[in-house]
Amino acid sequence: METSAQVADRNTLAPSSVPNPFPRRLARSLLSRAAYQVPGSELGRRAVVFSPHPDDESLGCGGTILRKKQAGATVKLVQVSDGGGSTTLIPRDELTAMRKRESVNAGRVLGVDDIFFLEFPDGHLGEHMAAAIERVDEILRQESPEEVFVPYRHEPMKQAADHVAVTNIVLAALRRQPNPVTVWEYPVWFWLHWPWVGFSQNTPPLQPKHILKNSLLARFGVRAFLDLKHKVNIADVLQQKREAIAQHKSQTEKLIDDPSWVTLEELSNGELMDCFYQDSEFFRCYTYGGVKGATGSGSDTT
Repeated sequence: METSAQVADRNTLAPSSVPNPFPRRLARSLLSRAAYQVPGSELGRRAVVFSPHPDDESLGCGGTILRKKQAGATVKLVQVSDGGGSTTLIPRDELTAMRKRESVNAGRVLGVDDIFFLEFPDGHLGEHMAAAIERVDEILRQESPEEVFVPYRHEPMKQAADHVAVTNIVLAALRRQPNPVTVWEYPVWFWLHWPWVGFSQNTPPLQPKHILKNSLLARFGVRAFLDLKHKVNIADVLQQKREAIAQHKSQTEKLIDDPSWVTLEELSNGELMDCFYQDSEFFRCYTYGGVKGATGSGSDTT
């Protein structure tokens, strides 16, 4: 069994065997050119990052958290679910405790100032909206962040219903706040469509039909250009981001030798994880919330 350090080293040093066809290279290049690069001078604002499960923050915006800490920002993390639904091969209470430890370890690597564990049941956040909104409202009033980070609103429901629920929960709580904030939506499972991953799938339950459906919903990559108009250069902290991801051992290491235990690196022939190992992280950014903006949908920021 590999250690988390070995996983991080392997991800960094081993030659990449991940397919990288021309359409993907072209789309990645065009998206990078089109997006506004957020300068370091704008990264110092205090923020609260909302993560559906322990590891989503490391994957979707781990590099940006590191850059914000370099800029002197206070960054606090909220783990909304208990993370206990990722496998049935480990008793749920043991898995929940394991993922909490992993989150703390990853938080140390990222440098977050504090972590809130709300412990709603993984896979069922949509059934606990009212209670979750109350908890998030309390945190927002306590912390008064200038920015909040939430999952991208167009994450695919088949793979990421909890992600969509978290975004709706946080936006509902923001409508109760006295002042608007800047929202940063970060994609995770959104990348699970062509051209970012191929149609050939090697890890059940993912099937080519799921990639096709996601690709149709994402307009075969076009939605990224319409929404993900901001980027943060994370090249200088990419190794630390890899180390943070590697702390989530229950997701990155095969702790039990069973075919149903699929690691993140195995998904989509490694193509999904490759999206998180690029030099930039992409976001949908807009101003939202506050008493005056309680019924609005927010406006894009530049």
